[in-house]
Amino acid sequence: MKDALTLNTVAKAFRALELISESKEGYTLTELARCLKTSIGGAQRLTNTLMALQYLHRDPNQKKFRLTPKIFTFGFSFLNQSEIRQIALPHMNKLNEELDEIVNLGVMISDKEIVYIERIDKTSHVKLTTNLRVGSRRPIYLNSIGKIILAFLSEMDQDKILNHLYSGKYIEEKLCSKNKMKEQLREIRRLGHSVHDSETFPDILALAAPILNHQGVAVAGINIVMPRNLPSAYIKKKYIPKLIETGKKISSDLGHLQGENS
Repeated sequence: MKDALTLNTVAKAFRALELISESKEGYTLTELARCLKTSIGGAQRLTNTLMALQYLHRDPNQKKFRLTPKIFTFGFSFLNQSEIRQIALPHMNKLNEELDEIVNLGVMISDKEIVYIERIDKTSHVKLTTNLRVGSRRPIYLNSIGKIILAFLSEMDQDKILNHLYSGKYIEEKLCSKNKMKEQLREIRRLGHSVHDSETFPDILALAAPILNHQGVAVAGINIVMPRNLPSAYIKKKYIPKLIETGKKISSDLGHLQGENS
C-alpha cells in the first residue's frame, strides 16, 4: 500500500489480524513476517503491540499467534447489524412465541464479559425483573451465555480465559475453584446447554445453548429467561429441547455441520 495519506504500519497490523483470523492453526512470527513481507523485527514489534492491546495471544508451546475474544469489541457497532443477529432473529422470535419467555442473544467481547446484542421480551405473563437490554454487559462466569460460550471454545482459548479469570489481579469472591469451573464447563459441553441460577435476579432462571460457526467454535449464545418456580421436569421436557434445537438451527444457518464439534 503506497499512498501519502495512509500508514503502512497500520495496514500491516490489520493484515496480520486478517491472516490469523483465516487460519485455524495460527501463525508463527516467521510465517507472519513472510506473509507481511517485513523483517522479523518488524513483525515482532507489530505482534508485541497487538498482544499489549490484548488482540493477540501467543501459545507458549507452539509459538503461534491467535486472536483473542477482545476482537469482538472491534466490530461491536457492526455486530449489532451482523450476520449472526440477522440469522438468529427469526429463530429467536419463533422460540419466544413457542415458550412465551424472554429470549436473548449474546457474544463475548473480552476475557471477562459478554454483551447482549438482541433481545425478544414479549410475554403474556408479568415481565421478570432483569434490567437487561441490548448493549448490557455481564461477567462471563456469572451468566448462562458466558458459560455456554466458554464451554464450546477451543481448549487453548478456554484455558487462556480461565488463567486470566483466576489471576491474582482479577480473581473474584464469587468464582468457584478453577478445577470446579473446568468440571462445570465439561459437563455443560456434554449436556449441550448451561443453567444459571441468578443471585442478582432471585426470581429467574436462565438456560443457554451455543451458536457455533463453521469451525465448530462458539461465536454466540442464545438463552431463555423464565420464572425460577417452574417445575424442573417441565423445564427439562419442554424448554431445554426447544432451546438446543434453536441453537443448532442458527448454527446450521451460519455454516456449522451438525456432529462436528457439537
